[in-house]
Amino acid sequence: MTMNCPACGTMMVWLNGSIVHDQQINYYECRNCKIKLNTLSDGSYEITQQDKDQILE
Repeated sequence: MTMNCPACGTMMVWLNGSIVHDQQINYYECRNCKIKLNTLSDGSYEITQQDKDQILE
């Protein structure tokens, strides 16, 4: 359950669940960039919150 930040590459913090439970959607936060994102079961992700200074092009 690891995810690296798409902006800075830092390992993100996993916010939900337990390793015992298989989640369909996992929630992560980068404490460096303040980006929050969701990863889906197919491996794709969507950014749900980020600072205006950190918007990815």
